Amino acid sequence: MEEQNRPSFLYKFGLLVCRLLNHLPLFHASRDNGFDSVDSLVGLRLSLLSLPWGDKHIYLFTYIHQGNVKKRFKLLSILRISDIKSPRQQEELNQLEADFLDLEDDTGSLKSKLRIEFLKHKSAECQNSINTLNNKVNSYIAIALVYTGLFAFLFQSILKLGFSHFSVLMWLAFGLSSISLINVLVLLRRYLQVKGAFKSRFGSFKGTPDWKQLAKGIYIDWLTSQDEQWEAATLVKNIEKYFIRSIFLSSLILFSTVLQPFMQQVPFDARKATNDEFILIDKEGNFSPQELLNLSKAVTPDNTIVFVYSSSNSSGNASANFTITALNLSKQSSLIELSDELFDTKLLIATVKEEK
Repeated sequence: MEEQNRPSFLYKFGLLVCRLLNHLPLFHASRDNGFDSVDSLVGLRLSLLSLPWGDKHIYLFTYIHQGNVKKRFKLLSILRISDIKSPRQQEELNQLEADFLDLEDDTGSLKSKLRIEFLKHKSAECQNSINTLNNKVNSYIAIALVYTGLFAFLFQSILKLGFSHFSVLMWLAFGLSSISLINVLVLLRRYLQVKGAFKSRFGSFKGTPDWKQLAKGIYIDWLTSQDEQWEAATLVKNIEKYFIRSIFLSSLILFSTVLQPFMQQVPFDARKATNDEFILIDKEGNFSPQELLNLSKAVTPDNTIVFVYSSSNSSGNASANFTITALNLSKQSSLIELSDELFDTKLLIATVKEEK
């Protein structure tokens, strides 16, 4: 009712914003019932910082829009899967067994046979769902083994970038991708532990074999399989979520590092009204005497020589001053500029700008 009373456009817009915030560790939005996912604005949790760790989430400076108003704000809150829906304990299963055995039956055990057919059908549905989840997890394990090789390649590629604004962004993306991958591995380990859920061994049926005891055993198996199915489905949902996030960030890093040499741009201010451009030191750090000679031929009293290098190039200023001295340029006819758009830490470009 609460959702239906909201304006449709505003509600959808708010849901979209919360889903975007759900991907960020800072100013994080989530729902406990969805185990840190957002599919509704009911029971929304807003946190300054969210730290996922496998089958639990740690929230710092968090507010949840439900329950007692005094208990909505918390400095620290930890959400576990078992907090949403805990598996049935042995005491509860014993009580359910007793209640099942109290059900009426006829002399020919016809009712028990009908219950067995129904429970076998429901149990088969549940088991088929679990088998599907198991197949998915086996596929994710195989992908994760190959994916670690890509991670090692990305790590080496970022190391070659040196220090620049671009490399800082790549390290940040790599760190977020690493966190997601670690959560995938922790969730995969937790999934394998879920398979140890309690199941009836039909001990009572072996002792007193009758249709009612058999139906009771299938009933308990079905109940425990339901618990296993719910937890397994929740784990697989989060495995997929973190896997997609990690692969997206890694793909972004891969394409950025591969295309980065082709995206070198001279700032617009240094390129406008430019007649010639000379690469004195290339991206490999090699000095070009031929380019220096060509630059010397282009120098006239009416030109200004602009030397451009990356703000991360520690030797750029010394190289530019050396060139100014070699060409015997005056301070009025030479200019040195730092660029935040040149990501290569070794490149030195000289541009000839005509005075107007």
